[in-house]
Amino acid sequence: MKKKKILLGIIILLIIFIIGDFIYSNNFLTVKNYDIETDKTDASFRVVLLSDLHNKEFGADNESLLTLVKEQKPDLIFTVGDFVTKFERDRKVACRTLKGLTAIAPVYSSLGNHEQSYYDYNGLIKDIKSSGVTLLDNEFKEVGVRGETIIVGGLTDFPYYEFDAPDYDNAQRHFLDRFIKREKTCFSILLAHEPEFFMWGLDKKELDLMLCGHTHGGVIKLPFIGGILAPNQGFFAGQSNILPKYTHGVYKSDTATMLITSGLSSEKFLPRFNNPPEVCVIDVNSD
Repeated sequence: MKKKKILLGIIILLIIFIIGDFIYSNNFLTVKNYDIETDKTDASFRVVLLSDLHNKEFGADNESLLTLVKEQKPDLIFTVGDFVTKFERDRKVACRTLKGLTAIAPVYSSLGNHEQSYYDYNGLIKDIKSSGVTLLDNEFKEVGVRGETIIVGGLTDFPYYEFDAPDYDNAQRHFLDRFIKREKTCFSILLAHEPEFFMWGLDKKELDLMLCGHTHGGVIKLPFIGGILAPNQGFFAGQSNILPKYTHGVYKSDTATMLITSGLSSEKFLPRFNNPPEVCVIDVNSD
């Protein structure tokens, strides 16, 4: 009888822990800091990276999120897509949040797969631009920060799908060629929603810093294992026996560096666990 009571107590505590973590991992913002060293700038500067809001609100009009971002004192803010959810018609949360961010620092944004599949794509793009952000849809800009000039580009889709072979005559490939040629002259940041682009071939390109989201940090993070769900990489992605390789953090190849934020939310049918919403803070330091 005593052993049964102990076992029952353990089960109850475990249930309480799991429920508590689901609440925490889907509602309580955290800050994750990274340092990136480079010899291509004489100045150090700070950026905030946000992704995968999916219409989530942290306080009315995302007041808690905006306050936390402002407290980080960023020089620039980058968003890398999926601020909306493609099957939800209301985009007011996303656009109000983007507008609120522009009151803190200049905002540069790329598109995610949910923006690209949105039911009113043209209306959404118009509203994003009206919010005051600089939308980079296979484009790049020279950006002044702390007396230095850097290049910030936004890659909307993968340039080298097989159906475009052998010449890959598409907007994203032509943009990427121009971006890589230009980035040789100064420090450059590529905003690209999906880290699959890195594992499909961009890891062979010369990229100072590629910033991504999309994975939601692996959604469910298991101790000593990490995230277990990521599009085109792991479970529920056609490769059910493989855990995803690129879910959260910094990854390097011989020529490129990629940083993935775990993002702010998740799609409603996949709640996060052991994986709280993240405001990603990146300090780029002169080496």
